[in-house]
Amino acid sequence: MINLLRYHFISLSEATFLNKASLIILLGLFLSQVTFGQQVKKADSITPIKKTDSIALAKKTDALKKVLIDSASLFPKHSPRKATIYSLVCPGLGQIYNRKYWKVPIVYAGFATMGYFFGANHGEYIKFRNAYNFVASGNTAGNNVPPVNDYVTRYSYQADLLQNGRNYYRRNLELTYILTGVWYLLVTVDAQVDAQFFNFDVSDRITLNVQPYIQPHTSQLPGVTGLTFALSF
Repeated sequence: MINLLRYHFISLSEATFLNKASLIILLGLFLSQVTFGQQVKKADSITPIKKTDSIALAKKTDALKKVLIDSASLFPKHSPRKATIYSLVCPGLGQIYNRKYWKVPIVYAGFATMGYFFGANHGEYIKFRNAYNFVASGNTAGNNVPPVNDYVTRYSYQADLLQNGRNYYRRNLELTYILTGVWYLLVTVDAQVDAQFFNFDVSDRITLNVQPYIQPHTSQLPGVTGLTFALSF
């Protein structure tokens, strides 16, 4: 009898233990699913934050670009109009504005050359003109009136020779005026063109390839040999 009771007690205990174990396992699975669901929800809740952060970052980037553009606009741009005006007011000043300082001596060397020819032609013109006027007014070698300059005696009181000399140097003087004006305009144009290409970016990748070219003779076209020029950038 005692053994029978012991057997039933043991069987009941084992059944109770199995039921409890099963309950614990089920409870554990339920808790793990709940925890996993919360993690998924947390991960899903992070996504809008990332989008919000990306939008805010894009707005900050746009604001930074605007600040950079506004700050760049504070610096004056290189103006071809200013270079032209500077060169018209004072030749060589446009080249200085374009930072082409090496051109300034060339500019003034040209004007110095024009000034030299102007002085030489003007002096000769004045002498021939005064001598011609002196002879043309009726003064001859027999008169006791002293000549106005040595050109009177050098050309033997010949009015036609003095007139030719006067006309020759007057033409040279007028040509000097024209060349000086042309040089003045060239200096202004040079300053304007340099200002146009002041911000022109010449990349090191620009290359010019020259290769021989041979076109074979056909029934429609004759054979041609030459060169091909290929510009790559």
